[in-house]
Amino acid sequence: MENREMYDEINALIGAVAKAFDTSEADVVTAIEQGRLGMDMQVDQDGRNYIDATFDDRAARIYQGAIFRQGDQPPAEAEDECGGGCTCGK
Repeated sequence: MENREMYDEINALIGAVAKAFDTSEADVVTAIEQGRLGMDMQVDQDGRNYIDATFDDRAARIYQGAIFRQGDQPPAEAEDECGGGCTCGK
């Protein structure tokens, strides 16, 4: 059993960042160590928390259960239903 504080949460964040940028978790850790990955906690216009992540020349917004990459266009039907155009399934 892992006893380090927030170990599971940090692993989940690294996994989400790797998925957002279509790379491996090891590459994400290396990018953090090299200063090539930036993360900032933000709140969108609807009050939802997200991580604003930049990796080299790419950017993504990482929400709980949804990832928006730079240039993504939300599907019209999802935007009508939940207002965010995310993949939340609402």
